[in-house]
Amino acid sequence: MNGSPESQLDSERDSEGDSSFDLSAGGAALVLEESGFRRRGRFLRRGSRAIDYQEITHLGLSSRGLWLGTRKSVLFLRRHRFRLSDGPERLSRALVKRISRRPGGLRQLERIAEIDHLARNPSRRIATGSVALLCLAVFVLQMRDPFVQEVGAFVPFLVGRGELWRVATGNFLHAPGFFSLHLILNVLALMAIAFLVERPMGALRALVVMGASAVGAMGGSALAGYPEVVGASGIVAGLAGAALCLELHCAKRLPAWWRLPRRMFVLALVAEGFLGFLVPAIAGAAHLGGFLAGYGITLLLADSALSSRPAARWIAVAAAGVVLTTILSFAAVSPLLLRDAQAFARYGQDLLAAPELGPGRYNELAWRMATETDASREQLGVALELAELAVDGTDRLNPDLLDTLAEVLFQRGERDLAVAVIDEAIALAPIDDYFQEQRRRFTGERAPDDRPDPPSLPWPYRRLPEWHTPGDPADGITI
Repeated sequence: MNGSPESQLDSERDSEGDSSFDLSAGGAALVLEESGFRRRGRFLRRGSRAIDYQEITHLGLSSRGLWLGTRKSVLFLRRHRFRLSDGPERLSRALVKRISRRPGGLRQLERIAEIDHLARNPSRRIATGSVALLCLAVFVLQMRDPFVQEVGAFVPFLVGRGELWRVATGNFLHAPGFFSLHLILNVLALMAIAFLVERPMGALRALVVMGASAVGAMGGSALAGYPEVVGASGIVAGLAGAALCLELHCAKRLPAWWRLPRRMFVLALVAEGFLGFLVPAIAGAAHLGGFLAGYGITLLLADSALSSRPAARWIAVAAAGVVLTTILSFAAVSPLLLRDAQAFARYGQDLLAAPELGPGRYNELAWRMATETDASREQLGVALELAELAVDGTDRLNPDLLDTLAEVLFQRGERDLAVAVIDEAIALAPIDDYFQEQRRRFTGERAPDDRPDPPSLPWPYRRLPEWHTPGDPADGITI
């Protein structure tokens, strides 16, 4: 016997110097040549191209293996892939030795050391965590009060009517249903991409990137003609654009583990882009707008961030502007959420100027004005116009919308007209006790404030055969 397998491997390594590092699969090895290294072996032919030592931008050891950054991509060599347990450490030392022998090698090692210093002092993900928490908080509010989506979603026509808060609030709303999948996917993507953006750029610059991405996403939505948009995916796309910008323009200044393999990253972005334009419910133009905005603003910010210089005053002002704009946007919408009658009347006037928004939206606001606010008779006049538009838009064939019109008339003191309209609803849905009980309220057989519980499902889902309300509030929403 000539000793243990481990000692034999050591002997083989010593005889070869530091030029070959055996891997565990199929006789594969990493071979260090004069100008670079390559992967050799039956299972690694696709990666057999030599990597020049001059291309190496960073070497990073961890308990799991060796990170190796190059000007064009990043490699991660897992520890279990080496036949020797300390293979990553030995390879790292060998690469440092080879780099040091080349012209300019010492300066190259100094830059690697500078990157190590950056990696030891990463920025906390304060900005991204705050945005994620705000998305979660707003979604909880949506679940408690569905009207939040009505008044916060990005609707280009209403933004043009002066409801500028929607440019900001629309980014924090998410479509309900599907077990909150829309919210979960966006928050997870947001937190994941933060590793690639906020760590190297810092919280202030990340806020500016996300603010620009939010505006870019809604601008893209408006140009594409989407009727209504909700979701933080435009911000996520902007962060992806920022990450790609860092990878393409600043890769040589980033720690290897702050990067993704370039080819894989680009393919994933291309696939997501095609998906955004192929699936009707996905706002592909919003994603594209956010992506371009994130990429563009990162070009302006990356150099100062990676030079460890303090953020310029304009960056701090811009970040403060993003925060202040978000706060003011939610403050602007709060009177509607608090059911202020005057705010409802102004909002109703905006809706009346947009007949293309559909009966569902008119009906919802008319019902809320009649049942959730202390509106005057004059303010209820706006609700009456909305309810009549909704009824006419469905050819008076939806009893739920007729019920809303009857309720508005009743609140205005026009009881005879209310009874006549609710009789139309009863004729369409004679088996629904709710409409019968409403009639009893209107005729005085039931107390005026004793409103019966409405049906749990809207009329299209109660009627057979299936019938769909044109302009249902859910129509046309993109995420």
